[in-house]
Amino acid sequence: MDTDAWVKLRWEKESRYYEAHLHQDLWGEWIVTRVWGRRGGRLGRVLHVPCPSRADGMKLLRQIDRTRQRHGYRCVRIDGPYSVNSG
Repeated sequence: MDTDAWVKLRWEKESRYYEAHLHQDLWGEWIVTRVWGRRGGRLGRVLHVPCPSRADGMKLLRQIDRTRQRHGYRCVRIDGPYSVNSG
């Protein structure tokens, strides 16, 4: 399991936040975990999306990034190897 390849992104807008994490589960399968909710709140939502490969997970992260920006969110944190143009 290569944790150096994992990616975590966070966007914020006014009182809302959205996060997307590309990581592997215990069996080495790639997962995109999406988390969103009210900043400072205890409640939020979580969605796990299995991906056939890391490349497919990166493609999904780029789609999420574009959607968040279109909805007025600002990317405030990037952990891991991520580039909008990378494949």
